[in-house]
Amino acid sequence: MKRNIVRIIFFLIAVGCFGYVGWYYYDLKRTENDVSALSTRIGADTPVPGGTPVEDQDAVTAEDEGNEDVQRVLYVLSDFEPLLDKNQNIIGWITIDDTKINYPVMQSLNGDSNYYLDHNFDQQEDKNGSLFLDDRCDVIKPTANLIIYGHHMRSGAMFGDLDKYKSESYYKEHPYIRFNSIYEVGIWQVLAAFESKVYTDTDIGFRYYDFIDPDNEKDFMAGIKNMKALSIYDTGVDAEWGDRLITLSTCDYEQDNGRFVVVAKLVTQ
Repeated sequence: MKRNIVRIIFFLIAVGCFGYVGWYYYDLKRTENDVSALSTRIGADTPVPGGTPVEDQDAVTAEDEGNEDVQRVLYVLSDFEPLLDKNQNIIGWITIDDTKINYPVMQSLNGDSNYYLDHNFDQQEDKNGSLFLDDRCDVIKPTANLIIYGHHMRSGAMFGDLDKYKSESYYKEHPYIRFNSIYEVGIWQVLAAFESKVYTDTDIGFRYYDFIDPDNEKDFMAGIKNMKALSIYDTGVDAEWGDRLITLSTCDYEQDNGRFVVVAKLVTQ
């Protein structure tokens, strides 16, 4: 009798495990298919500037740097228009060659900063989640640093391939990242790649995830110095006050609450 109970328990465990694996690969395949369909709307290369102004132009005006009296009107790039029709939360698209990183970047507009941790572009629950912009960042009047988060999936999905930048040889072959906001085309040059973590209130360390919009040149350069010092290798790339950055952040399992981070600066627009 006991032996039969044990067999039943092991059988149920096995069924549960196979069910979980099956659901995992179903989610993965669904994500891959969805992204493939979306990417055909973006096109194989960088979208060209153009397109249509959004209906409320006041919502997409930004002050020119250093001149608060001058405003520029931002236009939605034409390739993004059909995606915006499906989901108003899309704010851009990121691509890194020779990785699976070829995804829309989302930013929740409903006040739930963690929404895209477990939801996809179609707003379905999905353990892969989506790549998403920190809700303190802004692509309209761009903050100095745009921080993009994504899961480190073992399948390589989302930011699962980001840790390829732990290899200096990979960096040398892939020094540029393509990230286009819905308003601007951008090529970004990798400046630093480093391991970090989410710090507690009592920890001492550079909190890269709070380095978003420094008030002055001194604070900006201090942040750059910290990131360069943490970098696994010297890229030879530096930044100066006025440069715009993107920071890509994913989990890293080398330490508790670990993170792996890649920072790049805008070089063409």
